[in-house]
Amino acid sequence: LSMTVPKGTVYGLVGPNGAGKSTAIRHLTGVYVPDSGEITFESGGATAAVCPGLRSLVTYVAQEKVVFSGTIGDCLRMAAPTASEAELEQALRAACAWDFVSRLPKGIHTPLGERGAGLSEGQIQRLAIARALLSPAPLMLLDEATSALDLETERQVLSNILSGNTYRTVVVTTHRPTVLRSCARVYNIKEGVTE
Repeated sequence: LSMTVPKGTVYGLVGPNGAGKSTAIRHLTGVYVPDSGEITFESGGATAAVCPGLRSLVTYVAQEKVVFSGTIGDCLRMAAPTASEAELEQALRAACAWDFVSRLPKGIHTPLGERGAGLSEGQIQRLAIARALLSPAPLMLLDEATSALDLETERQVLSNILSGNTYRTVVVTTHRPTVLRSCARVYNIKEGVTE
């Protein structure tokens, strides 16, 4: 895999199941270390190889959505511990989650059940996206992150993520063609190489 992703753009990674999309994403997070070659971040003329110490540069929404015990606000603040309620609301709105959260009995103060019990997969997915949006990290990785959303909600969430975005680079893996319309470039992984 050889690619350069400029700041403020959205790039897609596609390919059949097992082609290596999620593996590539895990390399970008520093969870996996390449056997050869390198992955680097460049900023202001400085270059640094990706390693666990640079994970603060990356926010990641995995295929397996993760919510934590505590309230919705607690879960969101894992990405931004000092976020105000107004900032939480803004992130929830951008993730198209504010409508359902605001209708909950205690809003953002509503306790979450184990693994998000009581919420749909799409609602959990939108909470995970809202949490990622609160992170100041310049690289956002979305690994099938909108797969549980209907097409209109997916389109709106992606539009919100990209709206006014000039500093954050987004890399998405997907099987859905609608997501790819938002990408500046799409890399297709086939038989271990990219096109």
